[in-house]
This record gives sequence, C-alpha cells and structure tokens, in this order.
Amino acid sequence: MTEGEKPRVDVGEADDIQVISLGDCPICGGKGTLKAMQYIHEIPYFGRVMESTIFCEKCGYRNADVVMLEDRPPKLYTVRVEEEKDLFTRVVRSKSGTIELDEIGVKIEPGPAAEGFVSNVEGVLERVRETLLMAREFKKQEGDEEAVRRADEVLEYINAVKDGKKPLTVRIMDPLGNSALIGEKVKSRLLTQEEINSLSLGPYVTVEPEAGEDTPEESPEGGS
Repeated sequence: MTEGEKPRVDVGEADDIQVISLGDCPICGGKGTLKAMQYIHEIPYFGRVMESTIFCEKCGYRNADVVMLEDRPPKLYTVRVEEEKDLFTRVVRSKSGTIELDEIGVKIEPGPAAEGFVSNVEGVLERVRETLLMAREFKKQEGDEEAVRRADEVLEYINAVKDGKKPLTVRIMDPLGNSALIGEKVKSRLLTQEEINSLSLGPYVTVEPEAGEDTPEESPEGGS
C-alpha cells in the first residue's frame, strides 16, 4: 500500500462479511498479500460481535480476535459441565479473555500473540487436547516420564468429560468485557476491581486519561 492510499474493501457473498486489503505482510514481505476478514453477527443473549482475522495469502500468517460491538461490563462466567449436552455451551473468547478448566488444572491466559474465537466447550477441550499431545511428545523425547504420565491423566480426563462420565468446571474472565460463556446453566457475576487488576489484557494496553480529561462512567451490569 502506497503512502496516502486507502485500504481497499471487498464485500464477500454475505453483506456482513468484509475482506480488507492491508498491504504488505510484515512477516514474509509479500506485496499486497496481507488482508483482514471481518464478520459481524448477533449472538443471542450477548449482542453484536465482530470476528476479525488478519491473514497473509503468501506465508499463511494468521491472527484472530473477537470484539463486542456493544458495551459489556467485566464479568466472570462459570458453567459446570456434567453431561454431554453441556459441551455445547457457547464460548466467546477475545484476546483479553482468561479461561480456567478446574478439574484438569488448565489455565489459558492471553499473551501478546493471543487469539480470539467463538466456539463451544467441546471446541476448547479439543484445543487443549491438541496442545497437550504436542507437549507430551516433547516431554517423551526429553525422557520426562512424570510429565508424560501427567499428560496422559489429563487426556484421559478430557475423554471422560466428552463422554459425560466426568464433571468439569469452566470459567472465563475478561477485564474488557469481550468474553463470555452462553448457555442455560451458565452463571455470571461482575469482576471485582482486585480480580480485574490481576488479569492479563493480552496484547492490549491500558491508557490512562490525561489530567483534566473526563473519565467514562461505569457501565451498568447487563443481564445474562
């Protein structure tokens, strides 16, 4: 993209999907190969959401995020997965969302390269399973038998949860209010200021208002 040139927007088959040309890829240097795809849709009981993915057509670089288009307060969402139908509880996780899976001791914290996604509990478990399988292979090559044994235990527990034989407590917290669990059994509450301060913002940063600027009023809690 030359200086002063505006990004080109191509509208796909659906009116709510846009593909935006961002110019050259900073990873591989591909000329005009970096694009962003944005998809806006409504999630029942949560509101309008924009799923955005930046990708390179040449090297395959990809980074995704989920952004709420309506103001939501920072909240903690919890669901107890006890039977197979609970696996379909929807998971909206933005780059600033932290996920905890209690019984298997897994905590997914957002880092600088965090990605957002819209999935369900089963999809989150599959992500954890794939990551664990890779880690298990590394530990096996290193001869760390204890780590391999622990990985096998967690993998076995994940399979039992998927079969409805073991319970799992799933939590998601987001200091920016862009993440949530959505389903009949989901419980939620506002995050305390102490909890907000302890959570990672992922790739985002907090910008303090300059002296004299008005600070925004706190948003009221929405129902869920």
